[in-house]
Amino acid sequence: MFGMFKESEKTIDSYEHVSFILKSLLTYELKDLPIRYEFWYRVAIRQEELRTLNTEHRAKISMTSAAGRFHQTQYEGTKQKLAKLKRLADMYKSFCIEQEREALNHRLHFHKEAISELYEHVLNKELYVYCDSVQQQFWDAVCEDILNAIAHLD
Repeated sequence: MFGMFKESEKTIDSYEHVSFILKSLLTYELKDLPIRYEFWYRVAIRQEELRTLNTEHRAKISMTSAAGRFHQTQYEGTKQKLAKLKRLADMYKSFCIEQEREALNHRLHFHKEAISELYEHVLNKELYVYCDSVQQQFWDAVCEDILNAIAHLD
């Protein structure tokens, strides 16, 4: 008699999909930092590393030499990477607040198909990350897609 009751299947909504995708992206970004630190501390460390790199490259920019132009390119790249990391971290913070779930789910409804498709890609990431360069391209594409899908949440 007791074995006759089935557990009710839990439906995974867009809120959980986006939360999982954001956590996966941030975990990938923090992969080379020691696990012993708490998640948010590692996010802060990565942001500070990028700010430091940004400052160093900015100080060495010179349009008169190839090395100076290299620093210009690196400055622009680290600036974009820092902005993306800040955006991902801020969005993930909002997805950690359970009281916001219903409101966020409602606002994500218009992008439900794109989010579900992206979620499936992240779940099956082993198929797409067979070497380092492809792995980087995969996560960059996921980051771009999720940022586009959640751009309207501000």
